[in-house]
Amino acid sequence: MSQYRPYSILHIQIADIQHQQLPAENCLCYFWWRTIPLGHIWLATGQRSAEVFRQQMINCIYPVLKEYISKNEIALTKPLTWYLKKLSGLALDKQLEMFLTPSLLDENSRHEGPVSVVICTRNRPEPLERCIRSIMECTDQHFELIVVDNAPSDQRTKEVVARFPNVKYVLEPSKGLDFARNAGLRNATSAIIAYTDDDVIVEKEWISKLRACFSDPLTMAVTGLVIPTSLQYKSQYLFERYWGFNKGYRPRIFDEQYFRDHVNHGVPVWDIGAGANMAFRKEVLEIAGFFDERLDVGAAGCSGDSEMWYRILAEGWSCFYCPQLFVYHEHRETRKALKNQIFNYMRGQVASLFVQHETYGHTANIRRIYRQLPKYYLKRFIRAFTRGPQENDATLLTELKGCISGWNFYRKTNKESKRADKAALNSADRIYTNNVYKSIQLSNTIN
Repeated sequence: MSQYRPYSILHIQIADIQHQQLPAENCLCYFWWRTIPLGHIWLATGQRSAEVFRQQMINCIYPVLKEYISKNEIALTKPLTWYLKKLSGLALDKQLEMFLTPSLLDENSRHEGPVSVVICTRNRPEPLERCIRSIMECTDQHFELIVVDNAPSDQRTKEVVARFPNVKYVLEPSKGLDFARNAGLRNATSAIIAYTDDDVIVEKEWISKLRACFSDPLTMAVTGLVIPTSLQYKSQYLFERYWGFNKGYRPRIFDEQYFRDHVNHGVPVWDIGAGANMAFRKEVLEIAGFFDERLDVGAAGCSGDSEMWYRILAEGWSCFYCPQLFVYHEHRETRKALKNQIFNYMRGQVASLFVQHETYGHTANIRRIYRQLPKYYLKRFIRAFTRGPQENDATLLTELKGCISGWNFYRKTNKESKRADKAALNSADRIYTNNVYKSIQLSNTIN
């Protein structure tokens, strides 16, 4: 097996494309027009021809630009490919100004109230401090910041938060990310609640962009682009290449129609975004219910975020994926941490599919567990056996173990839940009977 060669990460503005010097090593290149991300390419060692590089860039950003232009109803005097191939960096940047300016987030029609930002953390004081500092440096200061310390083993998180007098500290003793998310929700005072992770760095306009994303009153949830901070280790590369939080560069509205179009085959709510960069109207969380505490780290594994998006769509509301709302994420550095993360992903996904079926009775969720996932993994095992293992097969057994673990977890908790529900129902019956009796007695007294 060849030794892993780290990837550097380049962020290239279209205006600077002519003068960009590419490094000799592997690199992941992101292309931008101002604050709008347009796409990325993986550039391996040896792909150093300026002509090849420009053609790769064109192939990458063309579909995104085409959608922006068609959405803005701009009539081009020449085909879009002509602008991309013929114009220099500065000239192309000037032309894109006409194409893309209408697509910039309109901060004049934004949500006017403050935002509650919740960071859920456990025993990671160093990245937490970096995350807090990045949020405190946002240009829009119209927010409150809440740090939820989830079942800590020491006082380090509390000590970090104490360095920031305007940050609210909340202790949540029950271990599990959704316990922490719900604790943040209960302590939030704003109509918009944003969640991010302790291993995230937000950019300076993040708060103002969040508020602009909620300009449409039908939007109940917002997600955004997540970009890696480093690909120094192979585990980071594998995660970003095959599991990353990047959901593309085109804004997307996931609405009731999207849900109806997919519900008979399984709604891929994991395509909506990532919990590291998401926000909700507080009212939708209060109406649709809090995060399911059986899910996510500390319980089933993950998928508490996507299960919430499923609920929001199932109830007829909309989610908005906006790539202009971007943050930077520190991926796991070790192979062990990566495998643990992937195990939790698949464990959580299977458990959440059961939960979704339990809540709404949509049979496609069960079919995914018992038909689609087994068929998918059988194909991958056959391919690995006949053609040799591929790069993304490094976590194959871990994924399968996670699926089985999620199935076992739900079966166990479902039995426990039924026993608890039966006891609660008996208790509720007694309370109801007593209340009816008291009402009758009170009525007789009044009469």
